[in-house]
Amino acid sequence: MNNKHMACTVLGMAIVGMAYATMGFHNKLKLAKDEEQAAKAAYDSAVFGCNAQQRSFIILREKTKAIREYLSQWEPHFKQTRNPQFGEALINLRIKQDDIITLSQGFETIDQDKDGTITKKLQARLVFEDDYIKTLNWLGNLEGSMPAIRVSSCRLSKGQSGNDIKMELTVDVPIVEDAEGSSSKT
Repeated sequence: MNNKHMACTVLGMAIVGMAYATMGFHNKLKLAKDEEQAAKAAYDSAVFGCNAQQRSFIILREKTKAIREYLSQWEPHFKQTRNPQFGEALINLRIKQDDIITLSQGFETIDQDKDGTITKKLQARLVFEDDYIKTLNWLGNLEGSMPAIRVSSCRLSKGQSGNDIKMELTVDVPIVEDAEGSSSKT
């Protein structure tokens, strides 16, 4: 084999090598384009899904606007009692402020719906015997100062003397827990 044959062989091998490399690069380019199309399709799908979710959110926000405004009006009243102990203290303070004669009182924390907004309630069972007007005004003042409470039971009967009235009262004070599980939101 002379130099010309050797040069032709080397040149042929170089051409074959370049053809092989070109085919490899072409296959890699084709795979990259396929991945680009798949990524673009995924992106378009994600953008479409995002736009659909944003439209759903806007519709839901408009539908719940009145409810959210109503809740925002009541939220300060719910935050009035941070925990059951604070609720007890508030009720006892109202009793002391108006100097109502208390025959008995009992407090119990009751678990409510775990998935709801109000997860607990403080149930206060109170028995008073005092002047008719003073006792009913106290109840009105309690509801005025703590509007989030619910009177679940109220029995009135004649007191032992003159203008006295005996009132057996059960009130529920909402306890709204925050996301961490503490009751600082109430």
